[in-house]
Amino acid sequence: MTLRQSADRTALAMSPRKSLFRALYKLHVYLGIFVAVHFAVFALTGLVLLFKDELQGETKDSVVLADKGEVANAYASILKEIQKEYPNDRVLALFPDDTNANIINARVGIDGATKLRGARRLSFNLNKTVSASDTPPSEAARSEKFFEWLLALHRELFLGSTGKIYVGIVGLAYVFMLISGFFIYGNFMKGRSFGEIRSGGIFQLTDLHKFVGMLSFGWGLIVGISGVFLAFNGLLIKLFLYGSLAHLSDQYQNHRAEAVADAPFLEVVASALEAKEDAVISYISFPDTEFGIPGHYLFLVNGTDRFSERLSDLLVVNAKTAALTEIVELPLYLKLVLLSEPLHFGDYGGIYLKIIWAVFTLCSFAVAALGLVSFFLKRKKRRASEQKTENRKWRKLELPVSLPGYGAPVFFGVFSLTGIIGALFAEGALAKAALGILLVPFIVLFLIRRQGNV
Repeated sequence: MTLRQSADRTALAMSPRKSLFRALYKLHVYLGIFVAVHFAVFALTGLVLLFKDELQGETKDSVVLADKGEVANAYASILKEIQKEYPNDRVLALFPDDTNANIINARVGIDGATKLRGARRLSFNLNKTVSASDTPPSEAARSEKFFEWLLALHRELFLGSTGKIYVGIVGLAYVFMLISGFFIYGNFMKGRSFGEIRSGGIFQLTDLHKFVGMLSFGWGLIVGISGVFLAFNGLLIKLFLYGSLAHLSDQYQNHRAEAVADAPFLEVVASALEAKEDAVISYISFPDTEFGIPGHYLFLVNGTDRFSERLSDLLVVNAKTAALTEIVELPLYLKLVLLSEPLHFGDYGGIYLKIIWAVFTLCSFAVAALGLVSFFLKRKKRRASEQKTENRKWRKLELPVSLPGYGAPVFFGVFSLTGIIGALFAEGALAKAALGILLVPFIVLFLIRRQGNV
């Protein structure tokens, strides 16, 4: 009897629904090969992107414009400069940089193009109101191009919008792998103590695959789901524009043919900033563009406290009159899209959270590698001694609570979820406590390795 036949018989014996569990087990194994190859690319590129700021040595300006009048003037000056420099192009969007609120990025459609793909990329400094990309240092320019290349690989595998959808499908497969692994782990651990790892050979690899996978289960689920939302963000935004905002598009379809001049952009921005007391602009979509609607500017604005800065409101401003048309509450799926970027990249809690994120990434990469190696070893090795497990020694961790079956992944998943969400919204001591909670799975991993070496 081969190792593969032994594993299949074990799976059948441990499941109350034999045929269903066997199908789930085999799908987990073979789909895992497909996911593991892709995950290696995503994990390695994601690690580099995670420390982009540190590798580039970027620093934030000490002075940030706070007066609403100054902000509106700065945005208006930027638009004038773009229109002067590129008179035949169309401005599609303006938005502050993620790492420096004083740097405003612009996307400009070449020769009047309305789509973001292929648009001209410009950057401006609010404090200087001059283009930050006119005379970029060659070293910084090369560095930025490298990270743009790396992001394109991570986000779409160089396949454009089709690649983003493909990556989203891979992300769904990854989430399925986590959920199916959760059920497989629970079935295989019935009657066993938490942290049991058989010593030697393939059995040690498969047990480590299950154990490390269980410790990183909660983190992987959050990163996987947030990655899926980011991959499908374009489709979800269009669903919102052509669904929830369809009445505005229909109402103002005829604005394209009107001869009435647009209101000054200074008044448009001022109108949006006055709509909410603590409004901070996070994105401006211009009228009649890929992610815009006829006759209106769309402003995504955030608050200034720890909670409201993560959640956006949508302001609709009439392009002809500069009057605020309405404030739209974003649907849940778009709120999840906005929250997905920090949750996916883990860049919202400083260098300590980035280090924790990197360790989780390496653990998940190890899970994929262990799964691949154990699969191919099982196919090649048929040693009879490795099929006898009754005399093998076990390494196990004694915890003050019992975590049989599904208890362990649920327990550590709750810790990971609490730590990640807590670090996203909490401040001060609570934020530090959230980072401490995220360390719990690594402490357990360290303890079991220490016990195994005694």
